[in-house]
Amino acid sequence: MFYRFIVSISVALILTSCAQSAHTSLSFPFSEPEINIDADLGRDEWAKAVTLNGLIAPWENDNPDQTKFKAFISENYFNFIFQVEDNTLITQPFEKELSVAGGDRVELFFASDRSLNNYYCVEMDPNGNILDYSAENYRKFNEQWDFSSIEVSTKTTESGYVVEGKIALLELENLGIGNSFYLGVFRADFKNSKSKEVSWYSWVKPQKSSPDFHIPSAFGKAYFAK
Repeated sequence: MFYRFIVSISVALILTSCAQSAHTSLSFPFSEPEINIDADLGRDEWAKAVTLNGLIAPWENDNPDQTKFKAFISENYFNFIFQVEDNTLITQPFEKELSVAGGDRVELFFASDRSLNNYYCVEMDPNGNILDYSAENYRKFNEQWDFSSIEVSTKTTESGYVVEGKIALLELENLGIGNSFYLGVFRADFKNSKSKEVSWYSWVKPQKSSPDFHIPSAFGKAYFAK
């Protein structure tokens, strides 16, 4: 049976140009209508969504970017959208899912608890290509696994790109992503196509000296309430 999820508010989520990502939880408002996934930020539902204004680069002095991440819950779906500012879009020809890992992308990781015994990841590039997989701690990836219900739409803009998507709540529930869970919100920004220089951005600050999102401290808390 599908649930209806409502808001469980914890903290306000605002990043300024000089602030670190100190908040550690997200909440998602409920909006009645289901939406078409078309990379359109203009619809009314996004105005009601919870918003993250900027991610931080934990391994570059916590420098913030201008990414906007919005999400809300409808009757049947977890709906999300990224608006990314990036003047040097880098993508790879899509030959297999791992091609996505060679370029710019945004990422969502879902875990039922901080043990990361089982967690689920989706990485999406500006062209709408998807790399999704399940994982176990530490960095044991099952690249044959896929979300069965995910839908994604993208578009490039004058200043970057937009990624919009949704995942069925029932699928998340079956994966153990229920009333209380952990969420990672990330971005990879490749500097140019000839080097491996990458800026890694995160919602929260992972407690590690080198880039790694596959650790418990890279996840923040999220709550769904019946």
